[in-house]
Amino acid sequence: MKVVANNLEIRGVEIKTSSKTNNEYLIVRVEDETGKAYELLDRDVENKECYKRGVQCDMTLDLRLRKYSSLSILKMDVHK
Repeated sequence: MKVVANNLEIRGVEIKTSSKTNNEYLIVRVEDETGKAYELLDRDVENKECYKRGVQCDMTLDLRLRKYSSLSILKMDVHK
């Protein structure tokens, strides 16, 4: 399911490596306007430079609800 999250602030980004596939991915830490923190997944490691601390943005996310739910970033629109 696609979900739109508005008014997020980037707090950090970290490169991880999957133990199953050995592929790298990004964990992007964001906060909403209330200060609640979330961790999002971006499978495209080349996007790392887009995630600068303090950047305000809206994101389109892929929400997958199952035993282990996940939120993956599909698109990011930076506020100017």
